[in-house]
Amino acid sequence: MVKDDQSTFINQRYLWAVGLAVENFPPGSLLGDRYRVVESQIISDTQIFRFPDIPEELSPYVSAYLKLSSLPLHFPRPYGLVKVGEDARELLLLDRAPISVEGKLYSNIKDSWVEASAIRQVNLMWQMLQLWQPLLDVGMVSTLLESESLRVFGPWVRVLELIVDEEEFKLADLGSIWIDWLEHAKPEISDALADFCFGLSRGELNLVDAIAVLDNLAQNQKFPINIRIASGTDKGPRRDHNEDNCYPAPEHQKRAEQSKILCDRLAIICDGLGGHEGGEIASSMAIKTIETELEVLLEELEINHESSSEPFNPQEFMQKLDRVTRTANDQIVALNDQYHKQAQQRMGTTLVMAVIPHPHEVYIVSVGDSRLYWVHAEGCDQVTVDDDVATRDVILGYSFHSQSTQRVDGGSLIQALGTRASEALFPRIQRLPLDEDCLLLLCSDGLSDYDRVEEIMDFHIRPILINNLPLDRSVTNLIAQANERNGHDNVTVALMRCQLSSASNDDNSTDGDTLPDETEKFQSFFGEDLPLEVSETQDLEDVKPTTNFNLKYLVIIIAILIVGAAIAIAQITSVKKPIQPNPQPTPDLQSP
Repeated sequence: MVKDDQSTFINQRYLWAVGLAVENFPPGSLLGDRYRVVESQIISDTQIFRFPDIPEELSPYVSAYLKLSSLPLHFPRPYGLVKVGEDARELLLLDRAPISVEGKLYSNIKDSWVEASAIRQVNLMWQMLQLWQPLLDVGMVSTLLESESLRVFGPWVRVLELIVDEEEFKLADLGSIWIDWLEHAKPEISDALADFCFGLSRGELNLVDAIAVLDNLAQNQKFPINIRIASGTDKGPRRDHNEDNCYPAPEHQKRAEQSKILCDRLAIICDGLGGHEGGEIASSMAIKTIETELEVLLEELEINHESSSEPFNPQEFMQKLDRVTRTANDQIVALNDQYHKQAQQRMGTTLVMAVIPHPHEVYIVSVGDSRLYWVHAEGCDQVTVDDDVATRDVILGYSFHSQSTQRVDGGSLIQALGTRASEALFPRIQRLPLDEDCLLLLCSDGLSDYDRVEEIMDFHIRPILINNLPLDRSVTNLIAQANERNGHDNVTVALMRCQLSSASNDDNSTDGDTLPDETEKFQSFFGEDLPLEVSETQDLEDVKPTTNFNLKYLVIIIAILIVGAAIAIAQITSVKKPIQPNPQPTPDLQSP
């Protein structure tokens, strides 16, 4: 690994020290001979390869963080304890807090809301409502009422630290706080938001109704979005067969070869379980079943949208996604039962899926340990949580993450499609807003194991979004990285790029927002030794001409014609005059 290829994700670990008395511990102070104070309550771990101290008994406050770790986009994760002061007071340290790579806190929710676009203002409020019930369940809903405890990282509302409820709070209290924000509402939503906030403050809306109001307001914010998807799979260097499958299938990457209703709307990764052939059958069955079911579901949505004035119902769509997932599960279970497969003999598969029913939001379904990462301009976030023993122990409040991952069976799956009846299956379905350019990375554990995604994020993943690199070649590169850095398993990758821009007019392109001159960008990041010719799955027409593109290539064509004409003239002259006392050197015809 070259030096420039190394991510900084392990070089500096910034933590948040809950309750640290900043007046007693100025920047540079050392806590417990290990943690150095950066500023305020931000500290850095100077011994990142040593396990942190953890409590023998977990308090309700610490347990609340553990239970909320099922929502990794929004909540920090307990890291360890440190004893400070003469009385050896124990402080909780939080990992994955909203702290930048420079060791600075991200902006608080109110400041971010003031600067946000209209759709982002709606989405930030929507996320706060989504967090109301989880925080109410642990008795810490007052966290949402303190703007300094809420930060914004990329598109997400992030909790800095939890605040214990000292009294009972109601949703109306949140409405009253939002009223103070209205003077900064964007003009196109100001009237609607005013009606909403005042109604909420008067207690006229329950949580479900309040979310529905913001859903309708978000759906009314029309903006163009361009979505392109690419995927690929490989058996890896140490396996003799491939149990993974994906949608779109590797052999059907051309958009013209995909279902019209699913094109640019669906990406799926399935990692099969059950030994030779069994896992491959299960993952293939899951893909085909879900593909068929979603075709019907999305066609129904299109028909209802055209024939009815009723707004799209997100909760109903999530229920239908749950049924689709259970249908795929039942198909595999039935095949297992038909051949009397028992225990470890039963075939199964993981599932991670992203589907876009309409432009302004994406739905994520996950079962097992295949993952989805959300890449945005400021960084990357893991959206899904693994269905394994280690994660289960954390979410149940039994142990810290550093403890649970040390279990011998910590990585064992607790659920997968096909291994048990649907009554015992619990798919995780998330609904997330799309209001800025982003890249969704779906992958099997052949890539994500051993933190490889985090390791290659800065050099191999974020540039795909920031520099608009070709998706098909980026998939190939990520698979190559997985095989080089891991290589112990099959690897499957899908990329879904969402750009707030007008869609391509080329209905046959694989990656319609990719320009030919991006080959140079790709080479500059990933090296010239990678194959950069047009792939078998990419249409030759897969370009979107622009003014700069046309001018650049027009100049090149004219230059080639001039050189060609000069050669032709020289050849004709040489025939007429066989004796040339001073021959001119052959022109250099290689591309500059």
